[in-house]
Amino acid sequence: MGSILRLRISLVVVLSACGVLCAVCAEEMSAPTPPGPSPALIEQGKQIYLRECADCHGTEGRGDGNAAYLLYPKPRNFVTSEYRIASTWERRPTDVDLFQTLTRGMPGSSMPPWDRLSEEQRWSLVYYVKTLAERPWPDQSTASAQPAASSERAGVISVPSEPVYDEAAKVVAAKLYKEGCAPCHGESGHGDGQQKQIDQEGFPTRPRDLTKGIYKGTPTREEVYRRIVAGIPGTPMPMSDWSYGEQAWHLTHYVLEMSSEEQRDSVVPRRQMVTAVRRKQIPYHPDSAEWRGAQTAEVVTMPLWWRDEYPRVVTVRAMHDGKDVVIQLTWPDATHDHTAIRPQDFRDAAAVQLTAAKSPPFIGMGEPGNPVNIWMWKSERQADLKTAFQDIEAVYPNIGTDSYPNLMNSPLEQPTRNALTLESDPTFVTGWGAGNIVSDPTYRRSAESLQASGFGSLQVRPLVDQNVGAEGVYESSSYAVTFRRPLVPKGGDKLALKPGATYSVAFAVWDGSAGDRDGKKCVTIWHELKLEP
Repeated sequence: MGSILRLRISLVVVLSACGVLCAVCAEEMSAPTPPGPSPALIEQGKQIYLRECADCHGTEGRGDGNAAYLLYPKPRNFVTSEYRIASTWERRPTDVDLFQTLTRGMPGSSMPPWDRLSEEQRWSLVYYVKTLAERPWPDQSTASAQPAASSERAGVISVPSEPVYDEAAKVVAAKLYKEGCAPCHGESGHGDGQQKQIDQEGFPTRPRDLTKGIYKGTPTREEVYRRIVAGIPGTPMPMSDWSYGEQAWHLTHYVLEMSSEEQRDSVVPRRQMVTAVRRKQIPYHPDSAEWRGAQTAEVVTMPLWWRDEYPRVVTVRAMHDGKDVVIQLTWPDATHDHTAIRPQDFRDAAAVQLTAAKSPPFIGMGEPGNPVNIWMWKSERQADLKTAFQDIEAVYPNIGTDSYPNLMNSPLEQPTRNALTLESDPTFVTGWGAGNIVSDPTYRRSAESLQASGFGSLQVRPLVDQNVGAEGVYESSSYAVTFRRPLVPKGGDKLALKPGATYSVAFAVWDGSAGDRDGKKCVTIWHELKLEP
């Protein structure tokens, strides 16, 4: 009974099997052979880590990077070397475990796949990350067969032959699930069982909704089997002392039947090609008929602060006419949030991030010496242009405010109460007075052109360099937003786009009703934008 009770905290973050033999899955299933560490490989891994990983995991690997406060689940602490994905009885990952985690990423978190790195680069990261650990890693050369007792368990968990999953097996699996898993994951797997749970670091966690297909780990049945047997280290998902062999296999099949192969495959971000087709005339409005029949790319998003409900896919279309380029984004959003006056309100938004660098920089705002160009559309900016500037009296009509003197008016014209923003002297509206268009209520565009050269360096371009226009439409619980910019912009914007060339592009969307703002958003990995010649 005690073993069953330990399993009742189970399957909080069960790893899945997608069953779809995509490029990433095929590499994972091929069980890559570790090349072995070397000083040169470890040094290569260090340089990649400092460039791509340190902003989240920290320069020393303690999970305290500059962006860590924006992320949940929190970045892994490599110093303590407490990992979630482990295929050994000791609950420590093998080199292959680490490699496959890098390759596929961690759906259900903000950890993206790094399959755009070469196999050698990924192995170099594995070996460098291991050097950050405080305690030595165990010998990985041994593997175990089915043990006679738990005390004899050591090495990699061997997976026995997969039994037939027939009706009798389903009955057994349903009983096992009801006794060991349903108290947390719910009778139907919707994650609606025990909600108050914490992980090893003391952070709150919740049971996984097994019906959504959002699982961590490699997409093979064998790895799901191992997670059920060995649990998820650092989480309420315990090691199962009783479930091995046929019982674990039956539970594996039962859990995987709660979601489809397509669901499990669709949550893994993969690099897409966005083709900007060349046309004599290109549309600007999102509802223009010219968008019909345009090539589409479906890009997967990841919430940086995890939640179950979010727009999993953004549909991207692009065109150019040799002078201008237009990029259209469409995504689902249940609410139209177009005002952010009250402190509890946040607006919807979307952004495109571009770089011409052959090797794209860190996805989170670029890096020093390798900047990124960002186009950002804001729903409340567009609402200001469509009707009138949304001032505070729109939501607080009876408010009384003190006001600074307006040096542009005579003493007799000075407001004494209820001075609106547009009637104020910009000198005393500090951002506006300093020339920051983000604070300028008279700015006549719904999009802004920004630049960044590393986390925390985001800045808006001067007004003379604002070359981006945008138009958004909200209907049928979804957004369609079109960005337009000259291929060769004027001013200080150095990112010129050339027909026939390919650039790295990423996307982000904000859902105001979900509390998204600033760094709390849904993002994609780097994709490719190719302009037809």
